[in-house]
Amino acid sequence: MLKDRFQPDPDDFVIVVMGPTGSGKTNFINRLTRNVEQRKASSLKCDTQNVTPYPITYQDLRVVLVDTPSFDDTYRPDSEILRVIADWLIQKYSNGIPLRIAGIIYVHRITDNRVPGSAYKNLQVFGRLCGNAPLPRTRLVTTMWDQSKDQATAIRRETQLIDEFWRTLIDGGATVHRFYNTTDSAQKIVGSLLRMGNGGEQLLIQEELIEQQKRINETEAGKITYNRLQKLQADKCQMLKELTEEAKQQNDPDLARCLQDQRDKVDVQLQETFEETKTKIPLSRRILLWLFGRKFHTERPTPTRRHDRRTRSSTDLARHPTGSRLTI
Repeated sequence: MLKDRFQPDPDDFVIVVMGPTGSGKTNFINRLTRNVEQRKASSLKCDTQNVTPYPITYQDLRVVLVDTPSFDDTYRPDSEILRVIADWLIQKYSNGIPLRIAGIIYVHRITDNRVPGSAYKNLQVFGRLCGNAPLPRTRLVTTMWDQSKDQATAIRRETQLIDEFWRTLIDGGATVHRFYNTTDSAQKIVGSLLRMGNGGEQLLIQEELIEQQKRINETEAGKITYNRLQKLQADKCQMLKELTEEAKQQNDPDLARCLQDQRDKVDVQLQETFEETKTKIPLSRRILLWLFGRKFHTERPTPTRRHDRRTRSSTDLARHPTGSRLTI
């Protein structure tokens, strides 16, 4: 794991890039950095598994593009990915003030003829991680238009995404853009954010962890990821229990013993997950959050009504079954 030496400056335009695996996050950043070969030569594993900032100069401004891991990693649970993103967000202070986000870019492949479960899950966590306040600074970007052989079909998919899956985000102020795999189209999207100025917003999860000092599993995004992980582990434990009983009935002691060992391991993992949800942020982190969170709260008070609106709206995104099909 490479050490992240990035230190934000108050004048930085920080833009977080999010989306499912394979949706084109890294390619979008490549077009802006114009350093494709160097990016490809770097460690793909590091780039995709950790939060990676890429500072660039654009229109005489320092723009920091933040590449984030997706919530559909084969080898890591969503709860771990959420912790990686949350830790990065709350560790990056600028003069004692929590990092403020100038823009969010959420990417989605236009070539998909359905919204897969992984993309739906990413959208859910995205909404609860960001909250409602940053939505006017959010760009919903469809990618891979250059790979679509039927533009009419792609446009129909885009319309359905807008009408059915992204409507709540758009009603909150997010706007839809197309990325044509060119530097020009990427710059236009980023330019639309730069024109809004560098006031920035805190993401909901920053507010929850810093100001409210919640445990990560108590945040809106955490409730989804931890509950999903616990359910998966509980389902696996139940399945192993049933297989163990079946092996005993078939008088296969070796298989029964092997299955019981597996079940014991899952039991331990399940218990560890439940214990993790009870564990607060480490003492050193809590001290930092108390000091900086208190300072931030004193200088920039957040009205309770505004927070309630952000929290409430973040639970209302994309109410569609997993793997919903785009009718084309």
